[in-house]
Amino acid sequence: MPDSAASPRRHPFDLDPRLGAALLPFGVGDPSDAHVDLDDDGLRVRFGFFSLATPVRNLAGAQLTGPFRAVKVLGARLSLADRGVTFGSATERGVCIRFHRPVPALDPFGALRHPGMTVTVTDPERLVAAVEHYAERTRLTTARRTEPTPQPGPVRRAGAVLRYPAGLALTATRYLRRLPHIDRAEAVGDASDLPPALPEELVDAHVKTVEEGSGPLLHRVFTVDVRDSGLDAAALMERVCADLDRLAPSEVVTFRKTRGRLGELVVGDEYVVLMPAPWNGPVRVVHRDATSFRFATLAGHLEAGQIEFSASDDDRGIGFRIETWSRPGDRAAALAFDVLRVGKEIQLHMWTHFCLRAGGLSGGRVPDGVRVRTRRASWPPRPVR
Repeated sequence: MPDSAASPRRHPFDLDPRLGAALLPFGVGDPSDAHVDLDDDGLRVRFGFFSLATPVRNLAGAQLTGPFRAVKVLGARLSLADRGVTFGSATERGVCIRFHRPVPALDPFGALRHPGMTVTVTDPERLVAAVEHYAERTRLTTARRTEPTPQPGPVRRAGAVLRYPAGLALTATRYLRRLPHIDRAEAVGDASDLPPALPEELVDAHVKTVEEGSGPLLHRVFTVDVRDSGLDAAALMERVCADLDRLAPSEVVTFRKTRGRLGELVVGDEYVVLMPAPWNGPVRVVHRDATSFRFATLAGHLEAGQIEFSASDDDRGIGFRIETWSRPGDRAAALAFDVLRVGKEIQLHMWTHFCLRAGGLSGGRVPDGVRVRTRRASWPPRPVR
């Protein structure tokens, strides 16, 4: 998009020349430093040293606001009342934009998130109309979710928390014991490692796509060969889908269904993966057939992307496979996941455990252990050669 106020998708800020000196500390010196871009690719705001970006499906609505007192609107500001962010360059009128889920802007680490934003653009009516155009398109899909599932009571939830200390010790022991027996390799990735396209009818403001992550793209495949099970791939997946906790390292991880009927797994169902960590893992089922299902991550997840579980028949038994396409969910998660590698190793333990338990659930054996293949691509990934 050209850097021009004439572009129909660009909304320049109203830079009051009488107040220009007050904006210089925020990095705003001329019109190229402050503008709002809105198109099918998302909402993007630049205000000097600050920026904000979110997909259009996260736009909940907009309204005109103002006038303002200069002391409360000029510059980049945080509202202590509702944590909203203001990018202000004039005092007469502005646009208040609401988000379905809060987004980062002022905090460089992304820990502070804002449920709404006020901007003072030159043509606020045009920006309100543009935001409402996208918001109307996403309101229906965001509201159309499966019915919530009744949740466990406080006693059961407290019991799960109390078992975490012993569970962490057991998990660490298992991880160290298995690590030398895992066949793992890593290679450089490219655009071929992007996840499958998401069904449009299942993408709403709650979905956290790989584009919304932070840091590199990790494409990981965990596989085991199951022998002498007596089941075929479809029968094994029926058992897996009936109760995911039977395969998870449940001393520290629990799959809690939040939307959909218990005992089944269908497209549109939602779960949250509960862990003793600052992040839990809300996910939505976006694909299901006889031998596979796939989750997409939701807002609040440690990662942004998708994960697929599948089984296939061969002449020697069943191949069970977990495939992930993900980026750390935010900058803090990127530090824990990719730089310190803690999240990456937790993921390795969780899904290798899941693979081995799949073999046990089938009644068979896993003679060769777990193979883990990782392809790591910078973001955006380079084209396929």
